[in-house]
Amino acid sequence: MKTKHVLWIFLLFVSLLFLIAPVMGAVPVASFISNASTGTVPLTVQFVDSSQNSPTTWTWLFGDGGISTLQNPAHTYTIPGTYTVTLIATNSAGTNTATYQGYVTAIKAAAVPLVSFVTNISGGSPPLTVQFLDTSTNSPSSWVWSFGDGGSSGGANPVHTYTSQGSYTVTLTATNSAGSNTTSLANYITITQVTAAPTALFKATATSGYGPLTVQFVDASTNSPNSWVWSFGDGGTSTLQNPTHTYTAAGTYTVSLTATNVVGSSTATQTGYITVNAATPFSSFTSNVTAGINPLSVQFTDTSNNTPTAWYWTFGDGSTSTLQNPVHTFSSIGSYAISLGVSNTAGSNTSTMPAYINVTNALSPPASSFSSNVQSGSAPLTVQFTDTSGNAPIGWQWSFGDGSQSTDQNPTHTYTTSGTFSVSLTAVNSGGRNTTTVPGYITVTSPLVTATPAQVISQSPTPVVTATLQTATPVTTSTTAPPGGQGTLPSWMLPLIGIVILVIVVVTLLLRRGGGGRSGGRRHQGRREL
Repeated sequence: MKTKHVLWIFLLFVSLLFLIAPVMGAVPVASFISNASTGTVPLTVQFVDSSQNSPTTWTWLFGDGGISTLQNPAHTYTIPGTYTVTLIATNSAGTNTATYQGYVTAIKAAAVPLVSFVTNISGGSPPLTVQFLDTSTNSPSSWVWSFGDGGSSGGANPVHTYTSQGSYTVTLTATNSAGSNTTSLANYITITQVTAAPTALFKATATSGYGPLTVQFVDASTNSPNSWVWSFGDGGTSTLQNPTHTYTAAGTYTVSLTATNVVGSSTATQTGYITVNAATPFSSFTSNVTAGINPLSVQFTDTSNNTPTAWYWTFGDGSTSTLQNPVHTFSSIGSYAISLGVSNTAGSNTSTMPAYINVTNALSPPASSFSSNVQSGSAPLTVQFTDTSGNAPIGWQWSFGDGSQSTDQNPTHTYTTSGTFSVSLTAVNSGGRNTTTVPGYITVTSPLVTATPAQVISQSPTPVVTATLQTATPVTTSTTAPPGGQGTLPSWMLPLIGIVILVIVVVTLLLRRGGGGRSGGRRHQGRREL
């Protein structure tokens, strides 16, 4: 009896321990919510801990470098961006982490446009076409232009033509989601009536230098010309008002400008206005090939700068050339140093590339060989042949022994009749050809014909069960999303299971005690009757 009581007490103790253990030792399940996740800066967000299993300490990482150890902190984001928020919740049983990627998005607040604009010109004779360009800040989304002559536009960068003499005030109103703003420039465009032909005149940013020389020309003509024709002295021309031109050859160049308006035209010519000095060339070259089989023909190309006017090539085999881009054929095996000397009126320069060209002997004929995925089987037998020849063949001729042939490098062939077949491969390159024949390489047998048995008695083999003992590796996990995963019991069910077990134990104990008393009484009564 004492043993049974001890057993029941032990079961009761285990049940109570199972009941209270989940409450006393559960690791937190970290999670959180907030009052906002999107807004304009400065954006203040109130975070609220919603973790399970009663954490006692909290560490918040707000994604912008800010941290907090409060349970329910408020944090202000001052810089636009998208931020990942992390909560680390801890109690005496352990630690758990929840990380919400891109949880908070802080947006720059819209600001009213600061209006401004520019034009390509601000004055001239009618008709005058003006290109207006909006330079407002804070990203306006709509525009209203007033050009002062009754014309208007809703485009961002309109073009407007003034047809009458006068001074015009230009107004621009720019609008975005935050509001609108307006700026006006009084007498910004001035249109004057032309009464005389232009007096052509021009200037340049540079009048001498080493070639290639790039020069910016500027029209300085009077009386508002509206068309221009430039001649730069080297065959180049332009109809722009202020063109840029590059002189590539040394020399002295005469420049002329013809300016025209509604009244007439005028031409200005400056003789010897631009002087381009020659710079000492710097020798360099390339070729289409640098190695090959004898005889080897090579196309050389001069890539020297500073405009050389003379060239002198040496090819390393005793041959020379004075062409700018010569073709030379090397007829002997060897390595050859190539040298190029270039010169112009400013001086000369030479570059040498040692062992630049390498000429080798002709290719050797191929060393033909092959393999296959199978060499025997029943018909029909499909065989994949693979060329394994050496010395880089460029052509192939296969003979499969059954009358079939192929010119593929790696052919597939199907044998449909039984027999033994010799296979040969001829491989070809520029050095010649070579043939390999393997007698009786493929053996094909007739397909087997098997009778179907009247009855088949089979016995399943006795299964063999093998048990392997492995040591589990502990895995540490942290929550990276709000809880709700599969495969675990909710923590609220564990106390309920403990209560159910406790009730079962108590009821069983009571039933056993009652049943034992009645049985004992009957046994004593039976002994007295005896």
